[in-house]
Amino acid sequence: MAMYTAGHEPFSSSAGSAGSAGSSASNSRASVEFARFIRETFDEAFGVPSFVAATAKQTTQPGVVHVEYTTSQRDFARDRKRKVASHVALAIRGGEAAVLARGAPADVTGVCMSLPSPTDPSLVAVLRSQNEPAPERFVEVWRDDALVKTIDVTSKHGDFYGDSTFGCLAWSGDAKAIVYAAERPEYDKAKPEPAEPADSGTLLDKGDITDDISGGVAGIADPRLYEFDGDWGETFSGKRPPVLVVLDLGTGSARVLPQIDGVSPGQAQILAGGSGAERVVFTGYAYAGRKHGIVYCENRPSGIYTCDLDGGNVECIYSGSARSPRVMPSRKGVVFLATGTGGPHAAASEIVHYDLATRQASTVVPIVGQPLREPQSVGGTWLPAGFPGVYATQLPAQPWLRVSERPELEILALDSTWRSTTAVLTLDVQNRVLARHTPVDGTECNAVLSAGAGLLVCSLSTPAQPSLLAVGTAAADPQTRAVSVQWARVERPAVDNVAWQVLRGGRAGGDGPLESIFVFPREPGHATRYFWPGGAAAASRPLVVMPHGGPHSTYTLAYNALAAGLARLGFGVLLVNFTGSLGFGQDAVLAQIGKMDTLSLDEIQDSALRVHECGGGDPGATVYLGGSYSGYTGALLAGRAPGFYRGIALRNPVISIGENAAMSDIPDWCWAELGLEYSFEAPPELTPEAFARMWQASPSRLADKVRDPLLLLLGAGDRRVPPAQSLSFYYRLKAAGAPVQCKVYPSVGHPLDTVVAERDSFVSIARFFAAALKRA
Repeated sequence: MAMYTAGHEPFSSSAGSAGSAGSSASNSRASVEFARFIRETFDEAFGVPSFVAATAKQTTQPGVVHVEYTTSQRDFARDRKRKVASHVALAIRGGEAAVLARGAPADVTGVCMSLPSPTDPSLVAVLRSQNEPAPERFVEVWRDDALVKTIDVTSKHGDFYGDSTFGCLAWSGDAKAIVYAAERPEYDKAKPEPAEPADSGTLLDKGDITDDISGGVAGIADPRLYEFDGDWGETFSGKRPPVLVVLDLGTGSARVLPQIDGVSPGQAQILAGGSGAERVVFTGYAYAGRKHGIVYCENRPSGIYTCDLDGGNVECIYSGSARSPRVMPSRKGVVFLATGTGGPHAAASEIVHYDLATRQASTVVPIVGQPLREPQSVGGTWLPAGFPGVYATQLPAQPWLRVSERPELEILALDSTWRSTTAVLTLDVQNRVLARHTPVDGTECNAVLSAGAGLLVCSLSTPAQPSLLAVGTAAADPQTRAVSVQWARVERPAVDNVAWQVLRGGRAGGDGPLESIFVFPREPGHATRYFWPGGAAAASRPLVVMPHGGPHSTYTLAYNALAAGLARLGFGVLLVNFTGSLGFGQDAVLAQIGKMDTLSLDEIQDSALRVHECGGGDPGATVYLGGSYSGYTGALLAGRAPGFYRGIALRNPVISIGENAAMSDIPDWCWAELGLEYSFEAPPELTPEAFARMWQASPSRLADKVRDPLLLLLGAGDRRVPPAQSLSFYYRLKAAGAPVQCKVYPSVGHPLDTVVAERDSFVSIARFFAAALKRA
């Protein structure tokens, strides 16, 4: 491991003034002004809405499109996140979208999911729940703006699943039934035994013993109530296992489909079966001895299953690691994503087509090792130049684009990570042609919200531009069948004084998998006065090195509130996509395996030195911010490269891989990233030999070498990287007199994504950096 050094004065938690984290000084006017400035910066950067869903349809008026959309936004007065629904009429001409009218926003925080019927768009099904004053769950059916029916399903099952892993809502072809996912019904608790009736009959003979109790009877609890049945880890803590529910909208009858041993269902849709009967198609996540944490992990054993509407005749039509089944408009087949089982928790995916007539599955879009240098056919599918593979967590809920010129075409719309951005793609399934419809030149980032009749709805953002709506009008060339999309966007103001640049490679440049996004304030001045005062040269701008977690994730050009907030304060922010990041070809993903404690560290340092050498940031005012895996690399750098960073802030970092293997909801990560074998069916023991390999790669081994100021930000409810290892690290550093601080957020998970935790961690990071740099 290469060593990097840079001298600086020792850290003192009481040094400086207002920004000194942990200072016991009185609240001077300067201190209050500095704290207010950070809080205002947080509100501005984190207070913008983001789109979570949208649909569009043509109106009877040429060129006028009606868009219904839902946004998520932080409510700082209530300290919670809210969902708001609204609609807008747009006049689309020449690539511009002029707003003709806007609807009044409506709070839909209690709405779990909603979906119009594909055969009758005026019908909309809504899953709505509330927990105060008591848990209640309802299914609503709306026609246009009138409530047609409300069905109380509170007693039928637990809360709805609305996440992207299990959550679903789908209509039957005749619009008479829906299917959705919810928690398994709760088993009966112990109740007082009712008095025996006077004519209860004779007593059983002594010695007659039976034990066939089901449910809570005779004053005892249901025998299954306290049986251990683990949840699916991070973000699913305490949730009962998912079940599929088929609801007859005519009778209001809700049928909970029978559970399948060793399988948790989700992502259900309804497809046509034999003789006109309908069947449910869904993802089944398999488990043996334990359930492994599943969020952010696409490599879990899973399959695509079908069953009758009553849960009978279950069949697995594809096994491996599959997800996101989407029924084709012709109802003749299903497409879905498939990833390799085990190994990296996220990687390139295939797009697979299953033909219901032939009962055969075939790969339509293959995995490629490296980005293609030119357009070409691979495995029988035409792929565009630069294509690095499909990197999508899930397919859109409404992915089918229909074009009037060729109504027979079944065109799948999706977005996929493409180097350091996200691109909109379409796949002509029959003709096996994949096309890209948004730029990948470092200018913007796009994500599909929905597709429909001639229209694509996307969200568009940049590091300086919070999400805005973009509507694409699609057409197909009658001769070549090629699909084209013309975009129009609803503009709104960008963030002042924030710019960005995509940097390929390290100091030597290059076209390999190493890439960074440098986000920075253009000019110093009053807005950046605490960290980059007016009149300062760009080379004196403080630099935050901020690699992503994972390690198999990617920073894209999408708006990042944390990076935008730091740039507003005056920092240059270096978002590092090291080798192993998604969107650079499967070879790059696999290159990280076995090198987690060396390769990414060298590339992080090389990327920082490049910014130093080109005058983009001050080598003497460089700090580090990382979380999860990049918290791990930051903790390693604290021991291996003392003096390079003036301060190091770590969010839920991996400190001891061996300890994490025993506590994490994804123990396989600890084996896989080191190149060690792991079996989901028979998880290996943490042997002394395996622990020794993990110890050699762990930051905890280097605790006695840490000299730089360190801030730990931990979620007490973190299942992915439980905080005990970080607290042990903290105690060791504290005992050694190292400059370390620690904050723990109660009932907060791995992402630290509650409004309270987000605000306090941002303020704490800013004040910590101010003290370390003595800028305030």
